[in-house]
Amino acid sequence: MTPFKKSFIAVTAIEPQQQLAAQKLAKQYFLPYIDSSQQENFAFILILSEKGLMLKNTEQKAWGSLQIDFLKGTIGYRLRHLKGQKQLLAKAIGSKTHLKTGILDLTAGLGNDGFIFAQLGFSVTLLERSPIIAALLQDGLDRALNDKKYSASNIQLIHSEAKIYLNQIDTEKLPDIIYLDPMYPPSNKSALVKKEMRFLRQIVGDDTDAQTLLPLALTHARKRVIVKRARSAPFLSTLKPQHSIFGKQLRFDIYLTPMTYHTLGI
Repeated sequence: MTPFKKSFIAVTAIEPQQQLAAQKLAKQYFLPYIDSSQQENFAFILILSEKGLMLKNTEQKAWGSLQIDFLKGTIGYRLRHLKGQKQLLAKAIGSKTHLKTGILDLTAGLGNDGFIFAQLGFSVTLLERSPIIAALLQDGLDRALNDKKYSASNIQLIHSEAKIYLNQIDTEKLPDIIYLDPMYPPSNKSALVKKEMRFLRQIVGDDTDAQTLLPLALTHARKRVIVKRARSAPFLSTLKPQHSIFGKQLRFDIYLTPMTYHTLGI
């Protein structure tokens, strides 16, 4: 007998009052909606409850669940201490960069850095190609923006492939800064990061097209492209940046774009 092979992912709701919203979500991201009793037929389940949207791996129950929450955990700590610490992200953007500058995050993922950018006062557009991660991220953003502390944040999420978005963008609406954070191996020092990375790798896989994204980004950013890398990782696309900013475990490679040189008269 051929072993039963699970389907990949579906959407369900825990409480009856969440069913309509879960069905709408499934339709929006072209995912199947199922009754909660059918969960074991799928490898992953997006579960909507009154507490928000979460992702569960039915084959790896020890993983627990993944929910994007900007009000708790490591990201919550970073947000509460924006003024008290020297933010590497702020340095990467540039001390003379005006607030309300537009930042386009090509690889939003869990959205942590993009949300930090928004709290620093910038206008942020997040791109995420995975419908599953996009659904989780939009849910996290909606809950965070309902909090009075973050309700004025200028941040939006677009579910799109980065290359498609860049090739279709109006030249008059090019972003000032493009941010690129291709996936790299997580640190072994944080169980939380390890769990998040497990989910991301299973859902999204590796960013195999990141090498081609950087050259494209350099032709679509008005001022600079910022690439986040592990501290000792090679330069993305073997392109040497103008300079780098180092943290304990990571670095930001800063690329001034051809448009910047033209503005400076170089």
